[in-house]
Amino acid sequence: MTKKIRYDQPQPGATDPTQCNGCGVCMLSCPVWRQHHTKGLTYCGRNRAAIGGANEEDLAPSARACILCGSCEPLCPMGIRTQQATIRLRKNLSARGFLPKPAVLCGSSRSGNANFPRLVISGSALQANIHLASAVLQLLGKSVGFYGDNGYDIALTLESGQEMNDARIEEFIAPLLKATEVVVADGLLFNVLRSLLPPSVNVRPLGLALLANGRVRAGLRPTDFYMIETRAYNANQRSFVAFYDALRQETGCTMNLDLQRVATPTGASSMQRREGLGSIVSVEEQVKWLLEGRRAERIVVEHMDDYEAFIAYTKLPVVHLAEVVKV
Repeated sequence: MTKKIRYDQPQPGATDPTQCNGCGVCMLSCPVWRQHHTKGLTYCGRNRAAIGGANEEDLAPSARACILCGSCEPLCPMGIRTQQATIRLRKNLSARGFLPKPAVLCGSSRSGNANFPRLVISGSALQANIHLASAVLQLLGKSVGFYGDNGYDIALTLESGQEMNDARIEEFIAPLLKATEVVVADGLLFNVLRSLLPPSVNVRPLGLALLANGRVRAGLRPTDFYMIETRAYNANQRSFVAFYDALRQETGCTMNLDLQRVATPTGASSMQRREGLGSIVSVEEQVKWLLEGRRAERIVVEHMDDYEAFIAYTKLPVVHLAEVVKV
């Protein structure tokens, strides 16, 4: 590998979390704060507690509560990488036995395919849907194929605070170094790969890659509610915000962006929900909040976890972005 930076380590030039000024602006978009109104369960609360002398074990309940949606990060006036800092705290707590280990830390196919210059890391749910997977490949264009290793265990290891296995990382990354482009459905894995892959490999979220196709954009309607995948967007908001603002103006659809252009999550992608570890964030409440006051006739999602959330808690038709146009 040519790059050893890990997503759970501070990026070069990142603001030290101890520079937090306690303004609490980040809490405004936090789903944990919205549902529980307990400052100690927010990033601001645990960070200020740590600055004030709290031990890491005191912060364990707060670290467990976070769903790593990243919605606090774009609002931080100090520029703190809140998602990274929370992952780092979880790693320290896990090493000392203060966080539960997920029941499953496997599930990834290990048959990486490096025969295409453009590779899609789709996640198990999307790749298992043959019709949808085929639509994704057709819409992305030429010389593109699915990467056989979905990297689920890597993202889950990072999210749960477990120790990363260097050999496993090397195995996952090595074939990707030969690609010209890697398209990633999972937002946290996208953030990881942005840290690990060299600039010669263009790493893009699946939503942005599909929206590069004009037929996909043309398939969106003014009556659609468009659900952006939050983990990639919020961690890279400055890079993506102009694109999505232009898309909203072009199509007329509404989005899961608040007035400050922070992406609101359903919470369906959290480790707690996927691994049955008990999340204090109600996905049903998040779905209701997202749709409150909106006159949407259809839900369009970038991520399959959000698809399942809207299917479960709304009567509106729900489609994946790759289904808005006939291919």
